[in-house]
Amino acid sequence: MIITKGKENRCGIFLYYDRQGIVDDYVIYLLNGIRPHLKYLLVVVNGQLEVSSKKKLENVADEVMEKENEGFDVGGYRAGIFHIGLDKLAEYDETILFNYTYFGPLYPFSEMFDKMDDMDLDFWGITRHYKVDPDPYGVNRYGYMPEHIQSHFMVMRSDFIKTEDYRNFITNLKNPTSYIESICEYETVFTKIFEDLGYKWDTYVDSSEYEGYNYCPIMFSIKDMIAKQRCPIIKRRSFFTDYHDFLLNTCGESSVEAYEYIRDNLDYDLKLAWDNLTRLENMTEISKAMQLNYMHPADVRYVDSTKYKTAVFIYVESTKHFERYIDHINAVPDETDLYFIGTCEQSVHCVQRVHNNIQINDSNYLNAYKAVQEKASEYDLVGMLVMADVEIEKPYSNYDSWQYRDFENLLGNRNVIYNIFDTFETNDRLGMLVPPVPYHGSLFEKMDDGWMGMYDEAQRFINETAPGISCKKTEPPQAPFGGSFFARSDALTNVKISTESESGTPAKEIFLMSLIYQVQYAGYYSGVSYNNDYAAIETTNYDYMMRELNKVVFEKYGPNYHKVVVDNIMNDNIIRYPHVASLREKIKVAIVTVLRKIFPQKLYTKLRRRYMKMRGWE
Repeated sequence: MIITKGKENRCGIFLYYDRQGIVDDYVIYLLNGIRPHLKYLLVVVNGQLEVSSKKKLENVADEVMEKENEGFDVGGYRAGIFHIGLDKLAEYDETILFNYTYFGPLYPFSEMFDKMDDMDLDFWGITRHYKVDPDPYGVNRYGYMPEHIQSHFMVMRSDFIKTEDYRNFITNLKNPTSYIESICEYETVFTKIFEDLGYKWDTYVDSSEYEGYNYCPIMFSIKDMIAKQRCPIIKRRSFFTDYHDFLLNTCGESSVEAYEYIRDNLDYDLKLAWDNLTRLENMTEISKAMQLNYMHPADVRYVDSTKYKTAVFIYVESTKHFERYIDHINAVPDETDLYFIGTCEQSVHCVQRVHNNIQINDSNYLNAYKAVQEKASEYDLVGMLVMADVEIEKPYSNYDSWQYRDFENLLGNRNVIYNIFDTFETNDRLGMLVPPVPYHGSLFEKMDDGWMGMYDEAQRFINETAPGISCKKTEPPQAPFGGSFFARSDALTNVKISTESESGTPAKEIFLMSLIYQVQYAGYYSGVSYNNDYAAIETTNYDYMMRELNKVVFEKYGPNYHKVVVDNIMNDNIIRYPHVASLREKIKVAIVTVLRKIFPQKLYTKLRRRYMKMRGWE
């Protein structure tokens, strides 16, 4: 079936979900972009919306339908289809099933419809996922994941909707009860089922050049697809997906390259994306996907001044080795106000090139932070450094090196400081820069799981101070554990300070772990600041630590993809003899093949799903 150009006789069914019931402006921009090509637009909401958010959708849609949050995307699409009715849908030339899981349009949707109208098809989409063999979920009816149109944007033409084949399929399809079921019983099989029945399909983006390079080009070849194929969308998940997905396919470059291309070449307002991501997603996952590490060279200065009014506050916990900090203190630009914070004895000792001293009666970090917060409103950008007492436990060099780490990466020299100012100027949603988390010496143990063994207490405080922000035990924060950072004053305005709990959990550590989440709650993201000279040391450290661990891990658990090795360790799947492990895998594949032949498909799928639940995989 070929579509008559200019008729725009299409029905859109848009599936939306938000765990807070909020509709961000990226959704309205997306719907406004496609609305001129639709005669009718139904929005199906899984769950309930805030009144103001529902009104935003009603201003662009013909109808907004709220339903119970069940059935995932499939359930939402089906609810919309049956609400309108198959016969009514068949009166439209095309019915578009699309959802909220991407940002766009990056290019006008008119380009896409002009191209696809001329193609004789039964159904089509924007992007495709290539065949994966064997099936990674272990429950797909084909034993592999077939090549398929991705369900975030699927278009069906009227002649296809009129067929008994489609009507029987969509009517008899059950709403999935799990994500895996949604993938394996709908998205990954729809295309093959109807292709095998003789129906014609295609995708707008020709991603054939990426086949064999990766299975999911919209995630791992997205910059090329946007630049060369004019792909009109980019997945939200590109900015926060589990990092092992990137490492299975790339060295981690795909999302940040795509983001930079959009920023530098297209008209799409990326503030729309940041508004949504900072409200909902996990900052650590965003940091990894977006490579929010900022390199500040010590031998090159990008700018010689800043438009910001700036200040640096140094909390003086100890003056015992004050002379070590003199070069860092003198590096602070003349245009930047400099303060020392401490008790009378501490702050007076530090008078050197100081505009003001701030005296506090009780010398602890949280009191010093309160003093910074009170003065911050007078500035655009503030830095807080801690001149710490390093004589905590022997060898003192562990904590002494921690001081070196913090000061070198934030106040390394005047070039570093001006480059930090420039980074804030060129990244207007950057709210805070912190030094890298310490992992040397005894601190490797103290950092523990990345939450210093205090996750439950930290999570409670984060939920209180940054409600709605994603906080995960598996994603520890890039926190300023030493108390040092640069931040926009706007990001600090409403930051709340923790107090010591009844269980005795240290208030300072809980506060510092919450800080990036509170900054995120204010609408900003955080990054890590590296002095380029220090980054060379850090690279050596991480490479050495990883290789030394790998020597032991590979001997016991076998070499493999990083994710597979991690899973082997978690499940204590010891593999001391690789050839035995290989034989074991061959036997497992043979057993699965036999079971598929013995049991009916539905029974096999049911048993396989039960086994996956027992193993904790679903």
